[in-house]
Amino acid sequence: MGYLVELNTLLKVPKDFDTTTLAVGKRYAIIKDRGRVFPLHIAMLIVDASWNFYGYGVVHSAKIQDQKTQLEFEVLTVFTSEEQRLYKEKFITAAKMTGEIK
Repeated sequence: MGYLVELNTLLKVPKDFDTTTLAVGKRYAIIKDRGRVFPLHIAMLIVDASWNFYGYGVVHSAKIQDQKTQLEFEVLTVFTSEEQRLYKEKFITAAKMTGEIK
């Protein structure tokens, strides 16, 4: 018997998350579906479902309960609009090469 757990290398915010509230030093709590593993206390890119990159964050805590993962993260940096465009462009190019994005 096993338990499905997803390893995450990006901090993807939920679709209903208001990314305009992201501010350096501010902490946020989100809930993700399924059991997920996040590295703690290292810089991770913050991204949304449309592959828009907003900056770097750090996950301070992650708790799996009832097939959901509760996270607390802090924003380390916020990208300018030009940085957002560049990160998205570069990621999509690379992800198409790996087949992550068709």
